[in-house]
Amino acid sequence: MDTLQELRAALRAGHGFPGDAERLDAELAEQLLRRVPVDQLDQVGEVGTVVDLVAVAEIVAAYRGRVLLAADRETADAMNEAVNELLTRQGTE
Repeated sequence: MDTLQELRAALRAGHGFPGDAERLDAELAEQLLRRVPVDQLDQVGEVGTVVDLVAVAEIVAAYRGRVLLAADRETADAMNEAVNELLTRQGTE
């Protein structure tokens, strides 16, 4: 997975975790579709205040990691077991 399109294709094919494809698109849209009103453009000090490309890269890296994690069945099973154990503990407290 070297491109965003490859990542999206992997998520839509069921790799990763349920709902990841939709969450990826929503998180990217939130970062990429931020708008600055025309009358406030003079207040923008640098491009990073409009689109935070570091945040976009972090989102893509996180979802890529989720695809790779889900592909490792043993690790995914161990993680699911730990999550279920934590949820069970929360339910008994």
